[in-house]
Order: sequence, then structure tokens, then C-alpha cells
Amino acid sequence: MNLSPALQRAIEQIASSQGISAEQFIIRTLIEKISSLQKAEPTVSTSQTGLREEDGILVFNTESVDGIDFNALIAQSREERTLEQMGL
Repeated sequence: MNLSPALQRAIEQIASSQGISAEQFIIRTLIEKISSLQKAEPTVSTSQTGLREEDGILVFNTESVDGIDFNALIAQSREERTLEQMGL
């Protein structure tokens, strides 16, 4: 992606403060935005993105869950909740 230097610095600063990479921050931000748009516009098909919400939890359709680091997923969820609470 071609990001402006100012935007790149902002992403890196926020990601660093959360203990994640800039790429992880960008991916999480996109996931949150897609989820938000899907809630606001019910015409968007969740099958197009593989995302859906169940009881307030964002769910991804996947093949196999073998090899997934669930501790990392839990940490990611906590970080996302912190970002939401901070209004970011």
C-alpha cells in the first residue's frame, strides 16, 4: 500500500503502543470497519467476506483450526477491546 508518511507513522505508533505490528493493526482495523459496515448496511452479504456476528462475537468462516495459536487470538481480542474502549 502507498500510505502517506504521516499516516504510516501514526499506524506504527498506535501499533507499537499495542505491542503489535503495523500490518496486524491495519488488518484489525479493516476487520472492525467491515463488521461495522455490515451492521449498518444489512444488504452486504456476510458470505462475501466470510465474516458474521454471533451474539456480539465476530466469527470467521475457516477450513481447519489446526495450528492456530488461541492464546494469541485471546490477546488480540483483548487489544481490540482496549482500542474500542479508548475510542480508536
